[in-house]
Amino acid sequence: MYTLHFNDIHKEDVAIAGGKGANLGEMTAAGIPVPSGFVVTADAYRYYIRHNNYVDRFASLLKEAGTDESRLCAAAGQLRSLILAGSFPDAMIQEITRSYQELSDGTSQSRVAVRSSATAEDLPDASFAGQQETYLNVCGIEEVLTHIRKCYASLWGDRAVCYRLNQGYDQSSVALAVVIQEMVESEKAGVLFTVNPVTQDPSQMQINASYGLGESVVSGRVTADSILCDKDGLITEYKIGSKKTQIVYDDKNTCEIAVDETAQNIRCLTDDEIKDLCLEGRRIEAHYGRPMDIEWAIRQGKTYILQARAITTLGNKTEDPEEAALIAEYLKGCRISGPLKENMAFQLEKMPYAYRPLDYDLMIQINTQKAKIFHEVGISITSDPQMDDDGIMTLPDPHKSITKNIVRLPGMIKRLKDYKYCAAQCQSFMPRYTKQIGELQKLSYDQMSVKDCGDFLSDAYALLGSLCYDRFLYALFPSALGGKLTKAVQRIDAKYTNYDLYRGLDNKTAVITREVAALATELEKDTAVCSAILSGMHYSDLIREFPACKTYFQAFLARNGFKSDFNCYCIDARTLHEDPDRLLNILRPLLSANTQENAHTSDTSGTDPVREYEELLQKLSVLYGRKYPALKEDIEHFRFFHIVREESQYLWETLFYYIRKCLSRLNQLFLGDTNYAQGIANLFYPELLAACARGNLSDSDLEKIKRRDNTHPLSQKVWDASKLLVFDTNSEILKGISGSRGIAVGTVCIIHSPAEFYKMKKGDILVCELTDPEWTPLFALASAVVADTGSSLSHAAIVAREFGIPAVLGVGFATSKFKDGDTIKVDGDNGVVSAC
Repeated sequence: MYTLHFNDIHKEDVAIAGGKGANLGEMTAAGIPVPSGFVVTADAYRYYIRHNNYVDRFASLLKEAGTDESRLCAAAGQLRSLILAGSFPDAMIQEITRSYQELSDGTSQSRVAVRSSATAEDLPDASFAGQQETYLNVCGIEEVLTHIRKCYASLWGDRAVCYRLNQGYDQSSVALAVVIQEMVESEKAGVLFTVNPVTQDPSQMQINASYGLGESVVSGRVTADSILCDKDGLITEYKIGSKKTQIVYDDKNTCEIAVDETAQNIRCLTDDEIKDLCLEGRRIEAHYGRPMDIEWAIRQGKTYILQARAITTLGNKTEDPEEAALIAEYLKGCRISGPLKENMAFQLEKMPYAYRPLDYDLMIQINTQKAKIFHEVGISITSDPQMDDDGIMTLPDPHKSITKNIVRLPGMIKRLKDYKYCAAQCQSFMPRYTKQIGELQKLSYDQMSVKDCGDFLSDAYALLGSLCYDRFLYALFPSALGGKLTKAVQRIDAKYTNYDLYRGLDNKTAVITREVAALATELEKDTAVCSAILSGMHYSDLIREFPACKTYFQAFLARNGFKSDFNCYCIDARTLHEDPDRLLNILRPLLSANTQENAHTSDTSGTDPVREYEELLQKLSVLYGRKYPALKEDIEHFRFFHIVREESQYLWETLFYYIRKCLSRLNQLFLGDTNYAQGIANLFYPELLAACARGNLSDSDLEKIKRRDNTHPLSQKVWDASKLLVFDTNSEILKGISGSRGIAVGTVCIIHSPAEFYKMKKGDILVCELTDPEWTPLFALASAVVADTGSSLSHAAIVAREFGIPAVLGVGFATSKFKDGDTIKVDGDNGVVSAC
């Protein structure tokens, strides 16, 4: 049997009908108003492959490609060509024709949608949405057959095969069913989430709606109306979108036309339509027993459900009512507003995850140095997260007060504005700290006693505080008083800020970026090495198989090996020395055949940061005349402060590396293994130091370690929930901080981790939670960057400015609000991001 009608299919039939087909059949059987249709089964696809004698050819091409992405994409291209050139067996043609004619009482020109339905699609643990093709407004059996072939071919699209590769699915086992479904010439259409997708509040539904076919909403081509309501359809918030265009049928397929200006400015949906949609949403959610993402259409007052899939992006949001109540209790009384809200948007880039108690104390040792400096001039200020005895981390309980030492503030400001003096202090302390931390390499960590470990941790804690104090006082604070430099550059262009003076700067981030590009260029000379890296080979295997390339890696790591993935975490961070596979993640986008051209340059837009900086100085020279030499000296000091800030951060990343070595040894001595994250890292610093002084862990220590390790997952959930208090979760326009100027419109590519780097295509807009140096190669591909967290001095901002692309940071929930394939506008001039 090559076809099955919807009413013969159920949700268990994914292997036959694919995820989409199984869902449509299941909803039809449940009485949900689904437009009628049938499925060309996955067995029909397999028979098509056998009928055309492709089985051996497919197996050979996939075996030769293996797990090498570039080879796999090349093989996929050949598979697509074979499929499109194939023919249908007569029995398939007859059965598909009969099923097609039955949709509209025997006529042969019924308008249908031809939708791919992969047998791995729409599963609860992975979303394959968008990996294969959908074709609308297809008329006539010949066109239907042609588009079935196209759907078959799309199973082997580059993005689809790469997605399956990275998700661990067997390429040879996948098959494709094809849904043939009557088109609804909708007057209104859109999507409905049966849970608030941002706050994950299960009592709320989110509806996006616009005129015409739903493709305009799903693809993000219009700014749709956005409705937030309860499960019964009682509206909490209705935001009218611009709805400037709609997609409708034309004679050949579909076309985009303008929406009447009056209709643009009024609500798309009535109250009754919203209630009807919510009714269907509740029925579908109840039937599947989980939150659902639903595509719908309305024609002549009747609601149709076009598609429904489980929402796969809700993360670890708790569904346990008791745990939800406990989280709410931790957030009770949390108040965050004004400047603290802006500060936390920056802080959350540094602390996206909840700390372990020891890590928390190390972070506090860093942050306390700022508070110490303020206290010296009469300002008492607290803005650090809190952690209780269970290790649960929550937002700050902020307070400010002034003491009699406030009289010292003018003197402090005068000293900090003396850039020459502050630069001299930096030149004095940096060599000293570099030498002190360099000496730590000589210690024999695996031979340390408990007392040795305690002494080391005490010294390291004091060294961390001293380094950060000097860094903040003589590099960070003077930079913050750069108002006169902002005024200077704004005489040239009102849009300029003092951050434009960082152009072409040899700070640590820029240096690593260039050195990674140089390393990639060197490795490309050996095609075997390049191919091995792209195939996913691990670092240890690579240098064993290609020992000649070891020299290049060692030289790079000698200069940059202490760079960490999370520079404000000690316990969870890993340097390139500890995890050199991270370096290969950085290199792969540069070595990829798809991105090799132009990927190694530090600027894809044709700008030259060094030349721009020199031109900026030249303009200032003309403007300031005799005053220019003093201004230039201040500018050079201002740039030097930024170098010091990054180099000193690299020093504490190095210090953290050695602290981890000590903790591994200490955990071995105390608990018999090196897993300190689940062991002694659950003690606060004073508790751990006291244990070292005693020479053992007390019963109380052991109880705390076990209790806090058990509550750490709860701490992460509380911290995630805390973020909702920092950012605006309902606005259609996300407001953040301008990290790099410019305006770009493009397609969203959401990247959660280096494991998803393969998704990035030239011209995509990179949307992520945060970035670090590992992500730098993606900036060579991106047309713009949007990050949930960050500030004007975050890694994303620095690199975006270097590459000359717009960046908006600290927007909160871009990774939740948008999805792959959406079209958005990134306005780096004003720090806003909006759907198009």
